Amino acid sequence: MIKLNEQKVVFDWKRRNSLKALCFSMIFVLSLLLSGFNTAYAATSSNWQIIALAPFDQEMKLSTPSAAAPGGRGFMTPQKVCILNSNGGPVINTPVTFEVSSNVLITSLMRGTYSRSITVYTDSNGIATAANTHADFLGEGFQVYSQYAGIKQTLQVTASVPGLNKVTFNVVVKTYGYQY
Repeated sequence: MIKLNEQKVVFDWKRRNSLKALCFSMIFVLSLLLSGFNTAYAATSSNWQIIALAPFDQEMKLSTPSAAAPGGRGFMTPQKVCILNSNGGPVINTPVTFEVSSNVLITSLMRGTYSRSITVYTDSNGIATAANTHADFLGEGFQVYSQYAGIKQTLQVTASVPGLNKVTFNVVVKTYGYQY
């Protein structure tokens, strides 16, 4: 019988958490830097910059058709932008309005307010998210539904800040029964 050397491994939680925080910080900084190189996703003014974080392009398939919405229902993944000042630091507590384009075949609204737009404020990292702020629907993205089954349409969600250029996200919507 062969006996293997046994080693006791001590797991250092502080080191693990520090490494995790470092990795997340690096990913955030890289996403900001990489987004800044793509002018389609960054808009600037003389002092501030608005950068689209995610999702730039989104594809969704509606499900759960009903008599009221034969084309199905679904929710967008909430879009995110970051507002930076001229030094690259976050701009805090700034209003950002997200608005989804109108479409005759696809309806998209924020539940609770039944509006195609929502205004939210940037957090301590300068990030604003198109997530519902209504108490009954916190965190949801725009609700999407259609009375038409088997179609494909593209919606646009525009993020705007007074004094800055707008940033646009594309959302491809495939209704229930779409074959491709």
